[in-house]
Amino acid sequence: MLLPDPQDATRENAETNRVYDSIKALVIRHALPPGRRILVEPLADELNVSNTPVREVLIQLASERLIREVPKAGFFTKEISELEIRNLYIFNRTILESSLGFVRTSGQVPGMLKPPRLLDDTGAFPAAAPENIVQTLNALFVHIARQSGNMEFICGVRNINDRTYFIRLHECELLDGWREDLRRLCRLYHQKNIAALRRSITAYHDKVIGFLPELLLLLRRAQADIRY
Repeated sequence: MLLPDPQDATRENAETNRVYDSIKALVIRHALPPGRRILVEPLADELNVSNTPVREVLIQLASERLIREVPKAGFFTKEISELEIRNLYIFNRTILESSLGFVRTSGQVPGMLKPPRLLDDTGAFPAAAPENIVQTLNALFVHIARQSGNMEFICGVRNINDRTYFIRLHECELLDGWREDLRRLCRLYHQKNIAALRRSITAYHDKVIGFLPELLLLLRRAQADIRY
């Protein structure tokens, strides 16, 4: 009896990961317009794969609540919901505050994960493009969640990062002081000033939640301009 070739399994996993990463990027960046049906065959043709891996990835993305699966109708991109985004931000704040509770002081703590270097020597972002800056925010939040040692917290923050990616891109561009708020969070975390960091995390989330209605109005107006 022939044994499965491990290289075949490796290649298959690599292909699945490529399809997953490609489709998820289209979804979180809204390259697939919100509220539309996702057609499997055109995606498969674009990615040069069969329909099966595309359908499997869509099922996975639906389980992550990045898209919707409607029985007998197929898969659909999600409309932006103010209530959903607000609830995600509240959940994110709760996870981060709980994770920081595992850090007992603002100094060196045995077992504390070393904060990553998210700013350069001048205190600026290494890359200024909105995508890079949002990735910095996402990396910061994931690392804070890792302080808890709780995989549910870590996976929860990663999922929130994905589901709010498009909104954060526009916050970065439209909300006054957003980048400076992020710089402050990065500095406080790197300094291990946990008390001030917790206050700043609360202030950051209060600010973006307060801006959400105005942001969604601006996005709707922009979409209307594109249509007409």
